[in-house]
Amino acid sequence: MGIVYHGSKEHGIKRLEPRKSTHGVYVYATPQKVLALNFSGRCGDDLTYDIGHFDTDKNGPWELVENIPGAFEKMFSNSSSIYSFSDETFKNIHTGFDEVVSEVGVDTLSEEYCENVYEGLLKAEREGLVKIYRYPNKPSSMKKDGSDILDKWRYYKNKLNKDFKKDEFDRLVYLHPGLLNKINELSKEMGYDFYYKPEDLVDIFKSRVARQLYDLEHEQYVECSYISICNSFPELKERIDIIYNSYKDEINKLRTVNEENNHCHHGSRQKA
Repeated sequence: MGIVYHGSKEHGIKRLEPRKSTHGVYVYATPQKVLALNFSGRCGDDLTYDIGHFDTDKNGPWELVENIPGAFEKMFSNSSSIYSFSDETFKNIHTGFDEVVSEVGVDTLSEEYCENVYEGLLKAEREGLVKIYRYPNKPSSMKKDGSDILDKWRYYKNKLNKDFKKDEFDRLVYLHPGLLNKINELSKEMGYDFYYKPEDLVDIFKSRVARQLYDLEHEQYVECSYISICNSFPELKERIDIIYNSYKDEINKLRTVNEENNHCHHGSRQKA
């Protein structure tokens, strides 16, 4: 019997049932524990990181590439559990990663707790199982300015017929302001009339900050964007600083309230 792994932010799972996804209704797993660990992070997508074999062959270590400053601290700041399963019902449908899927539910054989996913990935790097590139470092085969993501979007549009929305372009320029001119070219190339001036980043940044304060669970990468915008357009820094400093004040207030509520709840349980 072979073993496959599944990483999750949820702990104590005894059985996994198939769920609808991009490829169908499946339970996903991988024979490589380090991949399960990577996929157990709390957030992350093409705009924030890449994973693959860029400068290594397919039998070499996986490469993790941070696409925006400080993304990994956000993406992998959670604890996780790595579950093992018998590979008996799993098959390879060639998703592009070393993944296998099961059309039926599977029972957990074991659960391995990881206190911090990023620390786990750093340990895997020391063991030679993964190679990590922190922003702005990249494999030699990738574009140094990060415009590989624009080539991906061309593929999604031209080959997969994906229709991009204004909000998606807003997020693209919010996370990658240094590509603003190329993003405008991409918008025109795709037949959209989305056009950005540097000054537009102020309102976009303000909008994303508001989203983060409204919904703390869905990561908006405010700190990452702040660094990138200020580095790309230093003339905007004074205006961006006002929004960012106000955001930090609000976050601190929310954390204080949460800590007080947790303390009160804990005290109530003790009293009871």
